[in-house]
Amino acid sequence: MRRLAANRRLRPTLWSIALLAVLAVPRCAFANGADLPPEVVLQGFVRPENDHLRLLVRIPLVLLGSFTLPKRGPGYLDLANIDDRLQQAATSTSRQIELQQDGVLLVPVALKGRISLLSDHSFLNYAAALAHLEGPPLAVDTDLFWNQGFFDVLLEYPIRSARSHFSIRINIAPELGQRLKLRFEFLPVDGRALSYKLPGNSGWIALDPRWYEVAWLFVKLGSIDALGFDRFAFLLCLIAPFRQFRSLLAVILMLAGLQVLTSTAIVEGMVADSPLLEPLFDATLAAAIVLLAIGNLAAPSLRRRWFIGAVVGTVGGFGLSRSLADALQFAGTHTLVSLVSFNVGTVLAQVASLAFALTGLRLLFARVLGPSLGLVVLSLVLGHMAWHRMADQGHELAHQLGHVGLASAASVVGPWLLPALVVGGLAYFLPGRFGGVPIPSLRTALLGKGADDSSSRAV
Repeated sequence: MRRLAANRRLRPTLWSIALLAVLAVPRCAFANGADLPPEVVLQGFVRPENDHLRLLVRIPLVLLGSFTLPKRGPGYLDLANIDDRLQQAATSTSRQIELQQDGVLLVPVALKGRISLLSDHSFLNYAAALAHLEGPPLAVDTDLFWNQGFFDVLLEYPIRSARSHFSIRINIAPELGQRLKLRFEFLPVDGRALSYKLPGNSGWIALDPRWYEVAWLFVKLGSIDALGFDRFAFLLCLIAPFRQFRSLLAVILMLAGLQVLTSTAIVEGMVADSPLLEPLFDATLAAAIVLLAIGNLAAPSLRRRWFIGAVVGTVGGFGLSRSLADALQFAGTHTLVSLVSFNVGTVLAQVASLAFALTGLRLLFARVLGPSLGLVVLSLVLGHMAWHRMADQGHELAHQLGHVGLASAASVVGPWLLPALVVGGLAYFLPGRFGGVPIPSLRTALLGKGADDSSSRAV
């Protein structure tokens, strides 16, 4: 009892200490991100040559606040006494931007840093940036505010061969998340330059990846993008009343095929990029979930749902295209491998989702709610969530239509809805019992078979 009483007396003290510790955190730890612009972009070049590799990086001075660069007057940098701090900043840069050769970490043997004016454009290409870094520094009497210029760094690493396999990892101000980007070019000794734009916190990225690295990476990316919550909710509503795996698999493969067609067409430039595409996909998917959920409460037909799957599959490519386009920077020279692998990953993920969802629904219906009640509960929950999603995305879609214009939107989207209409029209030729006998709705289960006839036109 004494120990319990002591613990109770100790709790207020511990809470007070915790509160004081939080309040004692320096304000600058929270204010740094707020003082920065919405996007901070670093520039750079990576070039292997014979027995050495050079990394050139341009960093906005606003990121060097923690180095307390010496100042004079109203806040001008004291360029006459700044060399030691610039050397520290260059060393820190070599730790935050790391390079590997064939899996072995490279260590720089030469570090050089200098301050540049905002008006300096030497980082437009590698030759100009290198000449700038190897040229004379700014005059010490230059008036430059501490946060209104650039810190340029030259790091040089010894390597065995310029044709080795190089990788890069970045860990610059990870607290800024997607606000900070490093935009750089990798200039191999032979072959075309490869451009990258990486966030300030990224894992190891192969600069000139081999084809099997690209294949594995894009299979994973395609799988992840195909497993979004909204897509899975659509799948659940689509398949919930049915039990035949082969029929459901045919619908999913048809949907995935049309999705591959439109996503690849957009990335290859066959469709004009438009801000309309993503909200169109989101609104269409939510509307399809609502429609399917309502249909599940009557007498659903997988044959008629073939058409809905065709439309969602075509528009689904609009949703995937942005992710695929953003990831193509990691394909190196293997663009075709990346496209094929991404689409393979998408199809495999959707087939795996089908198997997982069908198994889960069977267990749920058999052991928890029963088929009819389970179908009603699932449809009501998903339909309710999709209704709100449809309303939100409908506003965004209307907003984008107001900017783009209805005629322009029709010219972008219209031609790619044609495959959906053609493939969806094949549902007319499918067998009448395609998909088998669906789970009876709760109304049908309560009132008997006669209720089926009045609901025969359900989705």
